[in-house]
Amino acid sequence: MPSAPSSLASGRRRVLDVVTSLPVWATVVLVWFGGRLLSSSWLAIVYPLAGRAMPDNAIWGNDHGFLRFLTAWDGQYYEQISLHGYPTVLPLDSAGHVAQNAWAFLPAFPFAIRFLTVWTGMTFEVAAPLIALAAGLVAAFLLHKLVRDRAGDAAALWAVFFFTCGPLSFLLQVGYAESVFLALTFGALLAMEHRRYGLLTVLGVVAAFTRPGALAIPLTLGVVALVRWIRLRRSADRVLDGFPLREQVRVVVAGGVMVLAGLAWPVIASHVTGRPDAYLATEMSWWVNFIGRVQFVPLSPWFLTTAKWLGVGGVLIVIGLLVAYPVWLTRRSTRKLGSTTVLFSGAYALYVFAVSLPMASTPRLLMPLAPLFGSPELVAKPWMRWTLVTCALAGQPVLIAVLWLLGPP
Repeated sequence: MPSAPSSLASGRRRVLDVVTSLPVWATVVLVWFGGRLLSSSWLAIVYPLAGRAMPDNAIWGNDHGFLRFLTAWDGQYYEQISLHGYPTVLPLDSAGHVAQNAWAFLPAFPFAIRFLTVWTGMTFEVAAPLIALAAGLVAAFLLHKLVRDRAGDAAALWAVFFFTCGPLSFLLQVGYAESVFLALTFGALLAMEHRRYGLLTVLGVVAAFTRPGALAIPLTLGVVALVRWIRLRRSADRVLDGFPLREQVRVVVAGGVMVLAGLAWPVIASHVTGRPDAYLATEMSWWVNFIGRVQFVPLSPWFLTTAKWLGVGGVLIVIGLLVAYPVWLTRRSTRKLGSTTVLFSGAYALYVFAVSLPMASTPRLLMPLAPLFGSPELVAKPWMRWTLVTCALAGQPVLIAVLWLLGPP
């Protein structure tokens, strides 16, 4: 009679054999659908808990329904934008400082919701999660292809699993812009790898108006192009046929357009409100509860936050992360994901470190780093895979409860 551990291992192998025997598209859909069922179950469990913990409309307005729960917190701002657009006059607190307002949220997602609600008659509470669900499925397919092209089928499937079933996967079905941004970002990275610069430009521009952080895409393109140019210049014959002038021009144009798009929102906010620092002041209104009212200095927020709450030890932790993360990215196993993915992972992490505070929303800001889940170093070793599976499945209910109740997620 087989022992329990061996029976469990045999059962896992049978499940994996069935999943991997399906066509790729069916496997991705199955994993994504299973993830959404899992997330829906945990959200349904936390929903009444949030209602009892916050009965005074703290997160969801006057309607306490489940769909309103799925569009709470930041979703309220997306609803305001979808219905009423952006304020022309910035709200001020009692001290005369800019208060939290809709200018912190970019327009592509709420305007897409507006289009769908006008076209179909849906309510915001239905349309927002629906768009998030559809975009999340697209993101899963694009993530699979992005990882598979470099690291193989097994690594790609594991990356999709951790992405769609991991601790933050519930964000793929709530009224947040994450799903749309992730689909655009993974699509842009694929377009970059295949040197389809027109498509890359379109996706990068839309991403720039969906979530902050899209400037990491043109930065990645610039570094990739620079590395190609230097390698070709160093070649024996110094012939640039491998990177012809026409392609160089297309790279420069694509990068320039995406950079302009990435920098456009503060200019637009300034023009509409008549206040030059409208966007920056709005963003920093979220910082007050964490570190007080400070001047924005790039690359300083993580140091300021950890110094305030953890002292010297916190600063040392940040320094350790700044050393460890680049070292891990440059490991041979991680580089198997391809230079585009690795460079983007560095560029995007640099953006998060440079301009954002470490707070409750930081984990979701890091979701574009999902291709790193396909690193052979993580998925080649069975003990590592199942450790990550355990953390993914156990971490989701914890994060849903903690972030929704302490919020915002």
